[in-house]
Amino acid sequence: MSDLAELAQKISALVAKDTVFEAGARVISTGGAPNPISAILNEIDDTILERDLEIRADDAVVNLIVSGRRLRGIASASSGADSVLGQVLSREEPEIVAAVFTILSELCGQAQRLTVRYLPPQPFGKGGERGISAKGLAELWQVDLDETPKPPMERFLDANRAAAVAVLHTLDGEIQSSAGDVAALQSILDTQLAEFRALQTHGSGAQLICLEGAFSDGTAAALAIHNDDVAVIAYQPEHLGALHASWRAILG
Repeated sequence: MSDLAELAQKISALVAKDTVFEAGARVISTGGAPNPISAILNEIDDTILERDLEIRADDAVVNLIVSGRRLRGIASASSGADSVLGQVLSREEPEIVAAVFTILSELCGQAQRLTVRYLPPQPFGKGGERGISAKGLAELWQVDLDETPKPPMERFLDANRAAAVAVLHTLDGEIQSSAGDVAALQSILDTQLAEFRALQTHGSGAQLICLEGAFSDGTAAALAIHNDDVAVIAYQPEHLGALHASWRAILG
């Protein structure tokens, strides 16, 4: 692919309808998809002019100096980066490159929500120190830049696998996966889903409906809907908070 074609592709992705902004920052990863480190490297690969990329990962913040699709180094971080602050990355100093990967992994690797804000550049290193390209870092760090994230419902179910007693997942009415005793869950889909959706007046977007004490043994039930992706989950009531938190992170 030519440089112009690649640039056009990146611009198209940037202005896609599903791009989400929060207080001027662009959301680049939710619920761990795409992988936060992959998301950061893709932002570096999109950055031509020198910029300070402010990456916010949940409660952590790290500022990266990027130019010419290359990471020059870390300008500041909310914690843990003192040993590498202000140092320009070089393949000749692999220990620094490895330390930066460790820091980004610790600060951002498990973030449920990752955003980026492009700020003006700040003085950093020497003009001739170029840093390392995003693709070079992906190779050194063994990160897949072309990772295809799972659909949102699959990510939601994966995140709550430990909480679920039973799960029945359908797409366009076809069963995609199931776990545990799904007879009661199948009954909910067969007898209640169509009527429930017929009564909805606000479209077919993302909805999570939880019902405590749905079953005689005290197990709760949740109906998760994302367009034509539907899952019914039987879960223990103490997991209600985690269920809602992951739903907001992935589909909120």
